[in-house]
Amino acid sequence: MLKRMLMVAALMGAGLAAAAEEVSDMAIQLFGKEESGKRVETGALFIDGLYIKGPYEVTRQGNVIFINGRVASRFKVEAKAKAAAEQQAAREAAAKERAEAKAKAAEEAKQAAEDRRTAARAQSGGATPRQRQNIRGGLKERQAQKQRDQAIAAASGQSGFNTDPSGGDPTALFEEADYTYTPPDRPEPKAVPYVRPGAKQNLRQRIAARDERVAAAKKQQQAETADDGEEIATENFDDLTDEEIKAYTEQFAKRRATLETLLARDSLLLLSSQSSGALYKNQTTMCRFVTQLGGLCQAGNANKLISAWGKEIPRAYLQRIYNNRTANSTEMESLVRRAKDIIEAARKRSESRI
Repeated sequence: MLKRMLMVAALMGAGLAAAAEEVSDMAIQLFGKEESGKRVETGALFIDGLYIKGPYEVTRQGNVIFINGRVASRFKVEAKAKAAAEQQAAREAAAKERAEAKAKAAEEAKQAAEDRRTAARAQSGGATPRQRQNIRGGLKERQAQKQRDQAIAAASGQSGFNTDPSGGDPTALFEEADYTYTPPDRPEPKAVPYVRPGAKQNLRQRIAARDERVAAAKKQQQAETADDGEEIATENFDDLTDEEIKAYTEQFAKRRATLETLLARDSLLLLSSQSSGALYKNQTTMCRFVTQLGGLCQAGNANKLISAWGKEIPRAYLQRIYNNRTANSTEMESLVRRAKDIIEAARKRSESRI
């Protein structure tokens, strides 16, 4: 008997040691630890889609919450003050760059205006000999360009199309503007009305196309449920301020107490070991879910389960529950019996009131 107790204690110690490896030593030093306040006998807990059998003990080490020694929730930690300071510095640098660009553009515009005024004074004779010498080449070039533009305009006004009448015939100017109708060599083909490609298919082809669309939609649905895009909690303990450490500690402690309270209320609790995401349902919903789960998971895929509960529970998490259906069905036998008893007691109370 003593050997058995020692073996059980050793296994429990090994399990706690393995769980402790999931937590950073720095996180424990910064945020501390919390032991379980009580053993909770009620509730239904799923972690990553796997049912965890009660009773439950909710503890915390650093930024990680454990339930029965298993990682149940992990919080993201980052130095928000430093990130905010970096963002502010980036905004100030961008504002400074825009101001410098605006000042440079204004200086260039001012210099261009000064150049125009200098050129105007030179044309009116008010410029100094040095200014006339600087702009003489520009004035000559503009005069030459003006002469070229005038020559092009004069040439474009002349036309060589029937300019000289032949034989004094006044209609000769219009001999190339004959709009007499000439019938085509071949008759034009008759107009063919447009017919949609789908209408050209027979019934068998339309059914095959529909089946392909349905299969593609199912494949896309399965891909969406397989990859839920869950954000994994990252940890960065550098540059944390004392205020941030205090706020994080209060947040983690509040979440641990909340999870313990929800289980005590006999709620359905869905958690993820890679993030702080949590979803809970009341006792009535919990009873309906656990009593229906076995039958819904007997299908060949998770579509039946998702169709029944996809509006209340994320589809990706339902897929995880379906993937763990074999282990869940064994561990949930006592929970299912208790849920059925709760439903039956509620039914009897409603009948007695009537």
